[in-house]
Amino acid sequence: MPRRMSADELLETSPFRGELTEELTARPKRAKLPRLTLFLAAGVVLVAGILVGIQAQKTFGAPDDRAAVIGQLMAGRAGQNGGQMGGQPNRQGTVGTVKLVDGAKVYVEGADGTTTVVTTGADTEVRISKEGKLSDLKPGASVVVQGERDADGNVAATSVTEGGGVPRMRANQ
Repeated sequence: MPRRMSADELLETSPFRGELTEELTARPKRAKLPRLTLFLAAGVVLVAGILVGIQAQKTFGAPDDRAAVIGQLMAGRAGQNGGQMGGQPNRQGTVGTVKLVDGAKVYVEGADGTTTVVTTGADTEVRISKEGKLSDLKPGASVVVQGERDADGNVAATSVTEGGGVPRMRANQ
């Protein structure tokens, strides 16, 4: 027969095998996620990010670059006679319709009816849906001109683009 323990002995010993405190503090090994689950989760996050980016661009995206360039050029043109317009910075170039091509000069009529003389040089880019020459410009064509405007309002062109497209920006400008 097992020996009978006193109350103090009974309270000092554990009825469980081993040490209970060690078993309680030991953590079970954590199961790893399968690789397939990780790859699928990464794919879902990637697709969600792309969709959010597309929606953000649709909602908050930049306005049409062509409209922005034309608006900036027209703001500079409108303010040339009386100084700068309403805090607008001095813009360069012009936008309008080709009235005449005479040698190295192009006469461009703006929306306000004024004609600007555009002088071109050997380094002036002329784009007509592709690289072109000055002789490719025909009267009645819509153009966007980039260049320096002198005191008389004439423009020394660095780029002439037919069709109102956005001129290609050069690194040295």
